[in-house]
Amino acid sequence: MGLFDYKTYIIDEKLLAIQHTLMIKDEKGKELGKAVKKILSVTEEIEFTDNTGQHVGLIKRKLLAPITEYEVENQYHQRVASIEKKVLAIGDDWWVEDPQGKKVLNVDGNILKLEYSIKDMLGSKVAQVSKKFFSIRDSYGVKITNKDVDPFIILAVVAAIDMEKIKKEKGLV
Repeated sequence: MGLFDYKTYIIDEKLLAIQHTLMIKDEKGKELGKAVKKILSVTEEIEFTDNTGQHVGLIKRKLLAPITEYEVENQYHQRVASIEKKVLAIGDDWWVEDPQGKKVLNVDGNILKLEYSIKDMLGSKVAQVSKKFFSIRDSYGVKITNKDVDPFIILAVVAAIDMEKIKKEKGLV
């Protein structure tokens, strides 16, 4: 099975001195792949690789956009979605748009505490992200509850939110 063939993932945060890495594992702890923030890049990029090191996807942050926006590209470098964040007075508002610019998913919950859900536009939960799934420090779970949602899009949302959360904790945003 490939990296995006699962419905439950463990995300292990590895904060290295040079780059930020999310280890992506199955629910038994077997490494499936990783999402690594590329260093020495003009734009912020997070590359997804499977457990053989093969490139399977990329998210790139648009640095000059009026809102925080990540473009999501599949392994063939085709844009499959965008992840966007609007900063509000109370918190952050995250959503996902398809390649045509139509909103398809919303993020709801406490992002900083890693307790949030991803919902479709009808309000039905398609994925849950929670630190409560696991007691291991620096690990959290992702459970995809809708069989029609692309696991890559969900993991891309998780990686983008994680990147912004790390920047917020370090006072960079």
